[in-house]
Amino acid sequence: MMHRLITTVLIGLLGLTSVFIPIATAQAANCTLTAIVWEGYTDPAFTEAFEQKTGCTVKATYAGSSDEMFAKFRTGGGRTYDLISASGDITERLYKAGLVRPIDPSKLENYDSVFQSFQGGPWNTFDGKPYGVTFAWGPNVLVYDAKAVKPAPTSWDVLFDSAYAGKITLPDNPMTIADVALWLGKSDPYNLTEGDLAEVKSKLLELRPNVRKFWTTAGELANLFQSGEVVMAHAWPLTYTQLSSEGFPAKSVSPQGKLTGWTDSWMISKNSRNADVAYKWIDYILSGDGQKGVMDVTGYSGATTLGAAAVGAAKAHELFMDDLALHSQINMWQSVKNYDQWVQLWNEIRS
Repeated sequence: MMHRLITTVLIGLLGLTSVFIPIATAQAANCTLTAIVWEGYTDPAFTEAFEQKTGCTVKATYAGSSDEMFAKFRTGGGRTYDLISASGDITERLYKAGLVRPIDPSKLENYDSVFQSFQGGPWNTFDGKPYGVTFAWGPNVLVYDAKAVKPAPTSWDVLFDSAYAGKITLPDNPMTIADVALWLGKSDPYNLTEGDLAEVKSKLLELRPNVRKFWTTAGELANLFQSGEVVMAHAWPLTYTQLSSEGFPAKSVSPQGKLTGWTDSWMISKNSRNADVAYKWIDYILSGDGQKGVMDVTGYSGATTLGAAAVGAAKAHELFMDDLALHSQINMWQSVKNYDQWVQLWNEIRS
């Protein structure tokens, strides 16, 4: 396999940004890298550059929830997909199921640019070995239609306002239980007793009449806003970015102290047939170009000094990349020991 030359140049005050200069394509034209990802993580806006430089096509499947992602990745014993963009609630499940391989940092030119606090994180490091590489993170936020929701909301309490009956939407994801636990004042939203879960269920039943639909993909959620079916949503920043770019009067709010969120990692299948190319993809996404591409499309925060330099000081500050205090304040998704009970509760609410 031919190597590509990576030249690093100093830019701005925040660090370095890397520029890929291909010497030759890394793979034959029929090379295909398969991945199961959250929407936006393989957008053509930045994926095409990787494909041109490597000669390898990226074939991605979107998932609407971590459970769906885990189930699909497990199909075929982990041979169907080379990569997965796993959030912290399933990384340990993937590891314990023997579906992913340890990451060899020496195979990544840009690994040292990953923020130090994101290296060796508990969300992707097991038995002292990294099984994933963090590349993006962010909070789950309240997105609303600024023309329909007045005054501008400042807390999650607005979701319970009877004025918006049948006009809100929640993600179809049992992890939403953690958010409700925070609204109830629980200190550890991922370690809930049966009594805690009973309180959460009561709160969700109170909210249920206001729920129009449970959304599964960012595209579906954007359509719900644009059609006027909903005016508020518990959502990802991606939705705000998508709607705003299309001229929709979307706004978002992040109620302090009441946020869950996610730290996403690229993980490589233990049975990947294209592990070398998977490493090249990860390295590209850690680069300035790759990080900027992800941030421009999704509105999420990046995870490397190269990304911070690529978007510039002002944007990096807006995305909390020059001060990671917000990351430590967000209750990041993590594994839940009694997850089966969470799923049962969630199915009861949905039905």
